[in-house]
Amino acid sequence: MEYQQKVKRKFLFANAIQKEKTKQNISRIIISFFVISLIVMIIIQPNICISSVYNGLSVWAKTILPSLFPFVFLTQILTKLNTLDGLSKRLSKITKFLFKAPAISGYIFLMSIVSGYPVGAKLISEFYGSGKITQKQANKLVSFCSTSGPLFIIGSVGVGIFLNKKIGYILFASHIFSSIINGIIYRNKFADQTEKEIDKDNQTNLTQILPETMQSTVLSCLIVGGYIAIFFMIIDIINNFGIFSPLISAINHIFPNINQVEIKSTIFGFIEMSKGCIEIAKTNISLVAKATITSFLISFGGLCTFFQATTFLSKCKVNLKFYLFQKFTHALISAILTFLLATIVL
Repeated sequence: MEYQQKVKRKFLFANAIQKEKTKQNISRIIISFFVISLIVMIIIQPNICISSVYNGLSVWAKTILPSLFPFVFLTQILTKLNTLDGLSKRLSKITKFLFKAPAISGYIFLMSIVSGYPVGAKLISEFYGSGKITQKQANKLVSFCSTSGPLFIIGSVGVGIFLNKKIGYILFASHIFSSIINGIIYRNKFADQTEKEIDKDNQTNLTQILPETMQSTVLSCLIVGGYIAIFFMIIDIINNFGIFSPLISAINHIFPNINQVEIKSTIFGFIEMSKGCIEIAKTNISLVAKATITSFLISFGGLCTFFQATTFLSKCKVNLKFYLFQKFTHALISAILTFLLATIVL
């Protein structure tokens, strides 16, 4: 009997491994087909590729880099100098009460709010790498420490895209409050009350810290720019070859009251957030509807922001399925809050 159970366990284990290998092979085939198709489309329409990459890099240089670069640089210096202990202790009661999260999460949350994507993910990765948070805590922190920043939401989206500062403030308030609510919703998920002491013996030699920090900051910002340029290109190439058309028609059939232009703009936003915001602003729907959809897109972040975050979060083994799911709930809450605020204010 015992022998039969062992044989059964071995069979189940081997079967599970085989299923996993099959999934991986299917994934490789699908991704390879997609990449080859993109290469062919680029060869056929190289002008679209060049224009799209240029537009993506322009958006990155004008709207993302000015807010991202200084904050990534400065937050890394603070991290290396270990000056966060006092601030963390002051915020510890709030973070423990609201989120059941470690003291350092208050600092990560504040820096994520100030700096925007993907600083929260980068800091989570850095603190995990230095042993200041556990893997469970890293998983928990993504539920409220993955946010966009005020310069992008108020400046680029509100003033730059919508030409309306009020919309910027509404979007930013909704975005931040929804991230707090999102963190509270998942407070019992990945619960871990472990507190780790901040190591006071790390290097504090500025002649070493500054060049290392600059190198890391430039690399991080280039990664963000690269993702934005690639996703701008993917959207434009796929759109130019009409590949979005069947999906847009299917959604339009289900929701006949929604214009195809609005559907297309929202799909763009699910892929690359900033492009979606630009396209939504051009539609003919009401200002309240524009703000609501834009709020959802900013809080969800799009696949581009997701892959930016995974560049850092994969190092601390964050559950990426959970990360994507909680970004959806964050976006949903943010859209509801924006709709309510915009209805009152606008």
